[in-house]
Amino acid sequence: MTEGHRLGRHEYHQRLEELASAFSGLHGRVEYGSRESESGATVKLLVTVHIPGWWSADQATMVFVEKHRWRGSAWERYAYLYDLHLEPRPSGRFAYHWHDDVFHVHCVNPRDPRADHHFAGSSVQDIFWAADELHRIFQRGVQCVGLVPLRDWVEAT
Repeated sequence: MTEGHRLGRHEYHQRLEELASAFSGLHGRVEYGSRESESGATVKLLVTVHIPGWWSADQATMVFVEKHRWRGSAWERYAYLYDLHLEPRPSGRFAYHWHDDVFHVHCVNPRDPRADHHFAGSSVQDIFWAADELHRIFQRGVQCVGLVPLRDWVEAT
């Protein structure tokens, strides 16, 4: 499955700076960086947004991870993890993930923390859409109602 966008070396670092700049002040304090594997074959982009509470403690954290591998002349995205964590952890979670060729949603309702937290999902093409949607979920509260458990979805397809 080829879902990833391709970025040259300069474009990759430019994307990281653009994401950090766009997220700064939008939802909270931003930390960002990237980590390259020892072999240099893969790199992970990481942006963390701390949503402040009434006092100094965070109410929630949004974590955005995009994994890329070097393919010929460009970095190609092969996985992403866009997560909302209610603080203090584990107080609730909602996430859009793509890894191992499976798009899925993680949902942990703080009022009903069931054992199965994996649900059917679809491709998220826009990290900014994901950020806005995760912030809306934070504002209204994490709810898993209506989500189809991933194993039921996989068995039906």
